[in-house]
This record gives sequence, structure tokens and C-alpha cells, in this order.
Amino acid sequence: MPRMLEAICTTAMLLSCTGSCAQGGVRLILWNYEPIYSTQGYGDVQHIGVGYDQDLNERLSFGVQGRTTFDGHSWVINYRSAYHMADNTSGSVYFGPTVGVRHLKDEGSVNVFPVGLRIGVRGGLERFYADLHGGVQYNIGAGSAIVGDGFSTTGLESATYCIGLDLGWGWAKPGLR
Repeated sequence: MPRMLEAICTTAMLLSCTGSCAQGGVRLILWNYEPIYSTQGYGDVQHIGVGYDQDLNERLSFGVQGRTTFDGHSWVINYRSAYHMADNTSGSVYFGPTVGVRHLKDEGSVNVFPVGLRIGVRGGLERFYADLHGGVQYNIGAGSAIVGDGFSTTGLESATYCIGLDLGWGWAKPGLR
């Protein structure tokens, strides 16, 4: 887990160097909730992490994020694109697709590939911003994956939902003030 966290932080710092070219921001993922196990009470997954957002124009943006669980037994890296309903220099509702890879480790290691749709409300990327979001996704490969906790075995959900709150710090496009 420490190496993955180092890789995420390094990627976020490198991507933040694009600040001279366009409006972007680095986000801190304070809390994401996603129940991925099919057995009730096995332990729903709560993530923390970091991410990077980039506005491509006044309506389109993309984001890359890495999240890990509090106990370090799971990590996920996602890419998403978004269409904003209003000019994204200020707060706007957005929606768009998301794809990623999730790694789970307990007695063995399992990789699944979440593909889905995300909707949320995000502030403009200049200075402080927040992102409140929710989404649904299909975990490709989850139907055959079994993860054990040492005492019992449970399967992964094929379809899941995720809700979260992220906070970030961004910069404006050159020439905007």
C-alpha cells in the first residue's frame, strides 16, 4: 500500500504541473462509500485518496483518482470524463462515464474492472472546490471472484453504487482573474 500511495501522490503532483496550460485541481478524497461485497455485514468499503481534475473547455472535464481502503485491503484507480450542465468555471451539475481497475487482497489477490456512470455537483476549479457525487457501476470479473477474510468467504457484487464527498484546490486558466 505505501508504494501505491507514493505512486498516486507522484502522479497527482506531475499532473498539477499542467496548471500553466489550463484550469485544473488536485482533490483530496475524504470519504467514498461503496458496498462491493454480496454478504451483508462482511464490511462495506470506505475509501480515502487523491485525484486530479482538468477542465478541457467550459463544458467538458476529466479526472483521475486513486483510492485505498482504511485497512489497506483494497485499492482502486479510476478515470472519468464529465459533461457539465453549466459553465464549469463555477458550480455545476455534471455526468459522465467512469472506468477503472480495483485490486482486492485478503487470502488471495483479485482484480476487477469497474465501468459505470457518475453524476455530481462540482464547484469551479479556481481555488477551493468541492465535489458531491454518486454513481453506479458494473464490476467486470466480479462474478467469478471470491475473496476470503480468513474465516469466511464472500463474493463480490457485480453491480455497485458509490457516493462520496471530495475537496480540492485548483488554479484558473492563464488570463482569468
